[in-house]
Amino acid sequence: MIKNKFHLLVALFIMSATTAFAGYALANVQAAFKEMYPAANDVAWSQDDGYYCADFMLSDLEKNVWFNAQAQWVMTQTELESTDRVPDAVYNAYAAGSYSDWQVLDVTLTEFPKWEPIYTIEVGQQNVDVKYQLFYAPNGELLRTRNVSDRYDILGPSTFLPD
Repeated sequence: MIKNKFHLLVALFIMSATTAFAGYALANVQAAFKEMYPAANDVAWSQDDGYYCADFMLSDLEKNVWFNAQAQWVMTQTELESTDRVPDAVYNAYAAGSYSDWQVLDVTLTEFPKWEPIYTIEVGQQNVDVKYQLFYAPNGELLRTRNVSDRYDILGPSTFLPD
């Protein structure tokens, strides 16, 4: 009986320690984030590929902001939800492209401190388990196409940032 209570206490301690560290970011990273987004509330923190990621809502759009351990901003993604929010050049290029008759699944704007932004349109076909990401420059140039049918974290830091 004592042995069972000890195991229960150990399990509860591990669960509470895991919960305490979930959503953790270094103090310098949190300070850099607050400087960029002082009005952000209900921020959820995670770690991805060695980066700290803040997830929150701003102006009814979901944002993910990545920082490195030195609290340097590396990228921000904004879920645009539809092609209605992309520049005309990007929309026109997509509409004239070979995937225009596919279903739009997701539209994301990714911004960087030193590069031009990238618009990603994820498309798929109904009743087919095939998905592609189409990466566009703001001028509508298709930068690349990537099959993401079998990927879980399909638009994380490793997609854009060198190792």
